Amino acid sequence: MKSRSPDPNVKHSFTPVDGFSLSSVKSLATRTKSVDWLVMTLGMATIQGFTPTNDGYDQKLQLHVYSRFLLATLLTPLLASSPDGRCISVLSAGVHKAYKNHSSDPTLKSTYSVPNAADAAGMYNDVYLEKLAVGNPTVKFSHAAPGFVNTNWGTEMPAVLRVLIRPLQAAFGKSKEKCGSAMVEGMLKAEGGKLNLVDQNGGTEKATTCKGHEEGRDEIWKHLSEAIGPFV
Repeated sequence: MKSRSPDPNVKHSFTPVDGFSLSSVKSLATRTKSVDWLVMTLGMATIQGFTPTNDGYDQKLQLHVYSRFLLATLLTPLLASSPDGRCISVLSAGVHKAYKNHSSDPTLKSTYSVPNAADAAGMYNDVYLEKLAVGNPTVKFSHAAPGFVNTNWGTEMPAVLRVLIRPLQAAFGKSKEKCGSAMVEGMLKAEGGKLNLVDQNGGTEKATTCKGHEEGRDEIWKHLSEAIGPFV
């Protein structure tokens, strides 16, 4: 970051955070004094079953949903005080389906599967980002889908799957630089007061929320708010 900064006097620092711990996420947010852009990419790719963190949520969902939601919620006041406050959650905008058991099993303890986890994570991101956007119109909130990228995605996968995935990524995956540029391009197009969806090319016109997003909005928001309540 220092080598790419146009101002040699700008300082950069790394602060660790445990995405499997909501208290760690809160600690990070508490130590943060100002923020202009919040870019959330924490996540993992596995085929494991429901694997709880100490907070009681599945590991994958905690990274993709609960920790992101808590971080965005705690930092929104700082984003609102910035002249260019923006927040983007890079996950699955426009490519997930509705998770149909959001009322009976919002944490997926009884109905966990890899597809359900993916759909729930995408749907929940749509809901909380939209709610935050409507409630904080001076901040531009986006949900993005990065597409197929040539990274170390799937590190947690079994070795045989990683062996199959890596050549495909090298042959067909976009570079990290191209992906990052597309995400920033879409982020800069975002408007306040609404949920902005960004596709893999940085466009904001094609990506849409899943069917069922609207009908589950209030229940999902209530569940997520109760989940992070003790840390807000």
